[in-house]
Amino acid sequence: MDIEKILSYIPKIDVFMTVDEMDKSTFELKEKYPDVVTIEKAGESRQGHPLYCLKIGNGRKKALMYGCPHPNEPIGCMMLEHFSWILCEHKEVLEELDTTFYMIKAIDPDGLNMNKGWLKGPFTYASYASNFYRPVSDAQVEWTFPIDYKNYSFHAPINETKVLMKLMDEIKPDFVYSLHNSSFGGVYFYVSKNDQMILSKLPLAAKRASLPLNLGEPECAFSKIFAPAIYEILSAVQYYDYYEKTLPGDPCEAMICGGSSLDYMNKVNPNAFILMCEEPYFYCPDSADASLCENMTRKEAILKGFEIQREVTDKLRELVSVLQKYASSSSFYMRSLHMYTESHEQEENAQRSLMDQHPEAYEQLATKASRFDSLIARGWYPLLAFGMVKGCVLETMNEHDWNEEEKKELQDLMTSAQSYIDEKCARIEAQMPCQPIEIRKLVSVQMESAIIVLENLEVNYEN
Repeated sequence: MDIEKILSYIPKIDVFMTVDEMDKSTFELKEKYPDVVTIEKAGESRQGHPLYCLKIGNGRKKALMYGCPHPNEPIGCMMLEHFSWILCEHKEVLEELDTTFYMIKAIDPDGLNMNKGWLKGPFTYASYASNFYRPVSDAQVEWTFPIDYKNYSFHAPINETKVLMKLMDEIKPDFVYSLHNSSFGGVYFYVSKNDQMILSKLPLAAKRASLPLNLGEPECAFSKIFAPAIYEILSAVQYYDYYEKTLPGDPCEAMICGGSSLDYMNKVNPNAFILMCEEPYFYCPDSADASLCENMTRKEAILKGFEIQREVTDKLRELVSVLQKYASSSSFYMRSLHMYTESHEQEENAQRSLMDQHPEAYEQLATKASRFDSLIARGWYPLLAFGMVKGCVLETMNEHDWNEEEKKELQDLMTSAQSYIDEKCARIEAQMPCQPIEIRKLVSVQMESAIIVLENLEVNYEN
């Protein structure tokens, strides 16, 4: 396929679309191309928003794609928005891919609406952190699939996950694209299978867009590396086995959510190829720097990262201890904040144990990419929770008629959260000047990655 030509159809994209804007576009697409497009209301979100599933084409391969499995990750929404129009406007692309596409642009519309504050810019560290929302682990679409493994069971899928389960059961897709993205660092991929043909081509999508790969520390210490910046998709099974090997006691005590899409698809269609293309909003060249530091081992960098994370988390606990006097415990914000303020001791102990078991891998000098992940990115992610403190304060102030003293304490709380965000973001900016990436580039990487998989995916059509 002529990838360059297909990618040239992506227009300039200045901002992210809201849920309502994407819904409007979905029905406009159906109205303009009724011979190619059908729309099904696949279900509803927890707050009652319709979850519309687009069906495009009638090819032999079956692809299920959904954006915003985490609602602070709308790059995939924009990819589906523009890919859906390209498939209809340029039918030769649809015919050549020989695929029936099932797309839900935003599988967590409620959560995406809670991120509205930064979707239209400005795209800065502080703007993103100040308006951030992400649900607690056991209320995330990607991590509430049912699972039974050894002594662990989880059977509380949320509405949105149930919608995906139903589609997976009915479609039995050959390709599942769970459209995640990071916020900081470089491009990396999660895949369900070590398919060398596909894996050899995926990094080319990042290279074409002149974006760095993320060559530092993996998100999880136990991640199986298939190739540089390409990992096996995470699953509840992997977490359980990791805790069983590295922590004393019952691994169930460390488990905090359900299964992933991989856990569920292994039951529905174990031959399916599952892809996640993680990419950041902000350009960070250090994430791809494999040169060695002069005076810091990989272990030292990781341990220093733990200290940085604890400092941010301790400050967060101070603010949340005040906020919980006012906010409802059932607030989505509060549920998430309690997750962010929980001790990371078990995770730290598990990684310390892993480092002790494999000293040869951790006593070597750290790469600059690894140092970046430990010393900058490690503190960035808990910093985002301060945006949820702000969101929760605003929500709480609007729900009750507080007296002047209470209003002042809540206002001071919001001011403290913003001041901390500004302070930390300024420090990060001094080390890593903010360079927001063109949304069009980010969309192109995810779109090309999908095409790479579909072009190279071998499917047994007899089943």
